[in-house]
Amino acid sequence: MRKSGCPFTVRDYSIKIKDNVTDAEVPIKGLSEMSVDVEAETGDGKGGDSVWAEMFIKSRAVSGALSGRPIYDRTTGARDPGQNLMRRAALNGGGCENDQTLIVADAVGRAVRYDCVVTKETASADEDGETIEWEFEGVGAPEELAYVQLSNIAFDKGASLSVRAGETAEIVVKFTPEDASNRRFSYSIADEGVAALNAIDGPNLSIRGVREGQTKLTVKSMNNNLTAALTITVGAAS
Repeated sequence: MRKSGCPFTVRDYSIKIKDNVTDAEVPIKGLSEMSVDVEAETGDGKGGDSVWAEMFIKSRAVSGALSGRPIYDRTTGARDPGQNLMRRAALNGGGCENDQTLIVADAVGRAVRYDCVVTKETASADEDGETIEWEFEGVGAPEELAYVQLSNIAFDKGASLSVRAGETAEIVVKFTPEDASNRRFSYSIADEGVAALNAIDGPNLSIRGVREGQTKLTVKSMNNNLTAALTITVGAAS
């Protein structure tokens, strides 16, 4: 048998769980660490540490854990949707009807899919705050997903946006193709005294008007430097 995998930080990783009802891939927020153990059994009688063992692997068993801090909506008190799906999966007690799918992507969008059962949720607290951990067991071997290159980045409302001072407007960064592997982007606003980024949630941006005037928001894809520009016009407060 061969065991591999050590805990690693997931600050630059995207980790999602597939909603079995809607098929949507839901981000799990608040995570700080992940560990994955892969045990491989070889079919030639050699130990898993043998130089040639990889050629004779006949089965793999995967187990792992995710940990981080609990995330709740400040307004409603509702739990983060991704964390809530993990919690529901853990409380369902496993079994064939409770198979889950985790999608883990690194900073450049290379992704691996784990079909698994979430077996346990553990919560604890200390002087540094609350911590939550989920353990999972793999169903079959991990699958490396094909990399889909991004070809275009744009805004859902075109190249211009109007908002009044003191108010906010929502806009979405759109990617072509929609299933591009790397949808990370940076942003900049030419004059934050006119308009500022009020909030960001994945591709969803909330723009706040500060004072009358005009400025420009620019977003740039992280892997191939594609850009999109948005002219923001801020009108007088109502």
